[in-house]
Amino acid sequence: MLLRSKQGTDMTGAFPEIADAALAQLPADTGLDGELVVWEGERLAFERLPQRMARRRGAGALAAARTWPAHLVVFDS
Repeated sequence: MLLRSKQGTDMTGAFPEIADAALAQLPADTGLDGELVVWEGERLAFERLPQRMARRRGAGALAAARTWPAHLVVFDS
């Protein structure tokens, strides 16, 4: 399972909840195009995504996932 940005940056470690959900629900060779989003109340909080990327590994990534859970919006291409 690999999450990559448009620029090719590996974001898998920064979004463990997305990686875990994808592994549990999709065949291993599935490729998707989408957007990661974080909700705060009634709005999308795009400013949280760089904060999530700053905590890319281990306990920091897990704590960020609990504080600001991400969601994957998949596009039909």
